Amino acid sequence: MVILEQSLRDGSLKLGDKLPTEERLATQFKVSKVAVREALREMETRGMIRKKRGMYGGSFVSAPDVKRVGDSMISCFQFGTLTRDEIIDFRQTLEPVLIKKAVRLRTPEDLDAMKANIKACEDDLARGSTSVSRHIQFHILIAKACHNQLFTAVMEAISEIFEDIAKTWQDDRVKMQKDIDFNHKFYECLLNRQGEEAEKLMSEHFELTKAFRREDLKKSQLK
Repeated sequence: MVILEQSLRDGSLKLGDKLPTEERLATQFKVSKVAVREALREMETRGMIRKKRGMYGGSFVSAPDVKRVGDSMISCFQFGTLTRDEIIDFRQTLEPVLIKKAVRLRTPEDLDAMKANIKACEDDLARGSTSVSRHIQFHILIAKACHNQLFTAVMEAISEIFEDIAKTWQDDRVKMQKDIDFNHKFYECLLNRQGEEAEKLMSEHFELTKAFRREDLKKSQLK
């Protein structure tokens, strides 16, 4: 079935093309239908084909979605393959690079979205209903400002994971205010294209994040 995968990769089979039936594929490649079924299941998992049911159903060539990269990260976290500290460490390594890149590539629309996010976070804090999800969205916007869909997919996944890590922080007004203060500083760096300063600030932000994490660990040990 390697030949079939090669046909997908080299364009012999086009996006949306319907594959032959399992019986015909088995005959064509001189393998059992069980082998064909397993190969198709693997290709579906990897996003190379999609299956439809019904009269006009079958297996169709599809383009793998980059979002699957993020989905894999989420699954690894949910099943314990990735730890909370590993996620924080990964963010601390990645995000200073991202914001420095975003400083160069951001558009006026990117800045508008960030400004609106900060305003929404401030309004939440004023109402006493802060949301970690909304705060983390600012970091997704930084990734989007890099205009690279892989960065965005990874950050969206990390942010979903981080909502679980930081869920207790949203009840702490001091922590949420500190986060907003950092976002204001990030915004100013992006606005004024201060890449080095933005990179430095992001590293400082994650030192604060690690401090919050240490507080959580201490509290859990006291219970």
